Amino acid sequence: MDPIDSPAWADNPRLTDWLAERAAAFPAWAGEHGGDWDFTPDSLDRLEAVIRSAFSSWEEANDAADGPLLAVAAWYLGEVQVRHCGAAWRCDPQAPPPPGTAAGGQPLLTVPRATLDGHEQDALEELDEIDENPTPLVDPASIIRSLFAAPDSHLRDVLNRYARFERWRRSLA
Repeated sequence: MDPIDSPAWADNPRLTDWLAERAAAFPAWAGEHGGDWDFTPDSLDRLEAVIRSAFSSWEEANDAADGPLLAVAAWYLGEVQVRHCGAAWRCDPQAPPPPGTAAGGQPLLTVPRATLDGHEQDALEELDEIDENPTPLVDPASIIRSLFAAPDSHLRDVLNRYARFERWRRSLA
């Protein structure tokens, strides 16, 4: 089993606290950035506009990654995936790596294997053997920073990862 699919990654104090802090900060954040945020895929264009207006480079966005704007923006981006794509939050239950290290440690999103039927799980195990796992794995904070590393990218592009996953699932039927 991939660690991200383990119960420890699905339910742990690091993840619970991270989600609770951002959910609690969201109402003030939403008021500061125009109110009426509805967690729909269409709202990702608006979220992108807020982010692009606040930062002009990857470096600026990276330096502010843990600040209130981007911390809540990453949570919001993830919640859109949870509510519309069947994704679930996961987080390494271990303490985060020290600042300045290459490892991330931020919560991620994926489609839990437990939601797959037996045929899909068998097919996924076969793909795992050749390192071609089709399940999405998304780091919302990285997706946000990528807006500045790849100017032609858009937040809503992350939804394509789930579309590819759904096409894979339909191909097994």
